[in-house]
Amino acid sequence: MPKTKVAILCGGISNERDISLKSGQQVLSNLNKEKYEPSVVEVSNNSRWIDALTRGDFEVAFLALHGRYGEDGRVQALLELISIPYTGSGVLASALCMDKAKTHHYLSGFGILSPKFFEIRKADRDPEKIKRIIDESIHYPCVVKPNESGSSVGITIVKNQDELSTALDKAFNEDKTALIQELIKGTEVTCGVLGNSNQGKIEALPPVEIIADGEFFDYNAKYDSPKTQEICPARIDDDLTKQVQDLAVKIHSLLGCDGLSRSDFILSDGQSYFLETNTIPGLTAQSLCPKEAAAAGMGYPEFLDRIMELALRKLF
Repeated sequence: MPKTKVAILCGGISNERDISLKSGQQVLSNLNKEKYEPSVVEVSNNSRWIDALTRGDFEVAFLALHGRYGEDGRVQALLELISIPYTGSGVLASALCMDKAKTHHYLSGFGILSPKFFEIRKADRDPEKIKRIIDESIHYPCVVKPNESGSSVGITIVKNQDELSTALDKAFNEDKTALIQELIKGTEVTCGVLGNSNQGKIEALPPVEIIADGEFFDYNAKYDSPKTQEICPARIDDDLTKQVQDLAVKIHSLLGCDGLSRSDFILSDGQSYFLETNTIPGLTAQSLCPKEAAAAGMGYPEFLDRIMELALRKLF
């Protein structure tokens, strides 16, 4: 049988470029070479990578892009325009999941519990209004984060009003809209999901429990700190494990995700609070979803095979 020619798209121009390049190399090293003929296509500011796709050299794109301009529907739309199947979610689900505020607003209509939050645009920054809302509803400590960003870049835990302005500056450096969110203390878990919405079975992977080195699971804790613990399967009872997995599957389906997604939660007082969904989770050696797949009995090549099969079956 002829091998399927795969373009591994990685790099990009977001603040997660370095992680994306590592994800791409990991995919290149582990794709089944008996079935696929993979090549890395590095996405950058110039258009040479688009030329490589439009020449017809590839039959499918494996998206290892993270963050803005890679995970937000833009590249997905381009690939659909030139009729190249691709891994992961489609244009609408990708764009929706990238916008944390819209994701929360949408899912709240289906009873998905999230921390209380409000959004503030950089152009409408009103210190008195922000102070009033925090005092009346959110309270300190709270979380300030960019609305559209990944890898926890631009996030701050704010303990008092004196720290708020600097935290907002940091968030607005990443996006024009920031979220100020209730800080819920509890156990942080994340759960990967494999499946195409409205097309066959959607399967949850074993959840991971995250114990961050520091105040929260920030960029350093994710990628650099040897003290961060990522325990898979998570140390929670069977009922809570099922609750998290069922919720991750429900969110994947409600958002219309395809392929692999990963949803993050805080568990507190028996409740699962939804934080966000990643439509192109990291695939580096340190990333969470490969650990979940391993706990489910899947080797890395088999895990990538599942992602590829879902891409080739996906309905456009």
